[in-house]
Amino acid sequence: MLNRAALILRYNQAFVDWINAVDPSPRSHVLRLNDVNDEHTIYLLDGVESKDELQNWSTDPALWPKGRSLELLKRWCSLELHTVVVDTGRSKIREDGMSESDFWTPAPSPALLV
Repeated sequence: MLNRAALILRYNQAFVDWINAVDPSPRSHVLRLNDVNDEHTIYLLDGVESKDELQNWSTDPALWPKGRSLELLKRWCSLELHTVVVDTGRSKIREDGMSESDFWTPAPSPALLV
């Protein structure tokens, strides 16, 4: 068992609307809710938090919504928290070639993704 909790984000329609609104190629394929929920990002939590889920869809912070909060996150995503995480693999857990700073930053507070 790992000393981590797993947080799964499932996007709601409001998040998909934002993704389509900030798409730099408006003539590209318009995403639907089921398109973006085929696979999920799973965050292993232990005193760290994601820099921002928005960064996965738009690297320009100027396009991110102002006043981000836990309430906004709950409107845009459904959250699924699992406090028991079991590692059944035999090999060591290793990085995938990217540095930790690409994804993680120390949490200034216990709040998630705000």
